[in-house]
Parts: sequence; structure tokens; C-alpha cells
Amino acid sequence: MKNVRIAMIALVMAAAPAAAQPASSPFLGRWKLDTTSIPNNAGPASVTAEFADAGAGAWTTTYVITAKDGAARRMTSREALDGKAVAITGDQTEADSVAMTSPAPGVLVMGLSKSGRLGSARVYTVSADGSEMIESATVVGDDGKPAVRRFRWVR
Repeated sequence: MKNVRIAMIALVMAAAPAAAQPASSPFLGRWKLDTTSIPNNAGPASVTAEFADAGAGAWTTTYVITAKDGAARRMTSREALDGKAVAITGDQTEADSVAMTSPAPGVLVMGLSKSGRLGSARVYTVSADGSEMIESATVVGDDGKPAVRRFRWVR
């Protein structure tokens, strides 16, 4: 009877869903923005994004935006992917806090705010082979209407 209980416990533990582990995410690693995906060559010289496993179910996210004159802006955050806002350190030109969640493998949802006001919502999707990431960024224009911009990132 004792062996049956041990076997049942092992079976239940094996069948239980595992906690989401950042290390299994296809987002982890360094990405470079394909600047040709920005209309009219209006963007910066380069943008990199890096998602790193910070341990304990958290990520460290770093963006570096390099202007055409070579000046660089660096933003970093540490988030638990639980949808709760955390502070952004470094450059806060566009946002001072971020909230992120990953509702499905290969999907990342990010909300950015500044001074308590939503600045943009972004949805990232990773290709099946993990080599490409598409960002759909929703912003509100000066006319008060939403617009969705699409950007391509590569490894």
C-alpha cells in the first residue's frame, strides 16, 4: 500500500503544471530592431532589447536606443511578468514604469506609462524558429486617436 501511495504522489506531481520559468521563454536573449521597419527612415540609428532571466521568476529587461548622432539612451527594469508595474531606471524620456506579462508562449504584452498616464501598449510575438520578433505598438496620436505601428526585431 505504501508503494502505491508513493507512486500516486509521484504521478500527481508529474502531472501538475509546472510554474512558468523565464528560462524557457523564446524572448530571452538579445534582439536588434530592423530599422528598415520604421517608415521614412524616421527612427534612431539602432535599438537593442535584451530580456534576461533574473532568477526567482523575474526578468531584467534592457533597451538601448542609439540616435543617428551616436548618443545612446539606456532603460532597464526588473519585472516578474505578473502584469504589475515596476520602475524603469535610466532614461525615462518615454516611460518611467512598465508592466509585462506573457499570456502564451511566444507572446509578450507590455504596457508603458509616464507620470501615471499610459503611454503605449505593446504586443510582441516570436516566430516559430525564434529568429524574429514582431512588435505591435499601440500609441495615442496628437489627434487623440490610437494608431498601431509594427516593428521587426531579429537576433
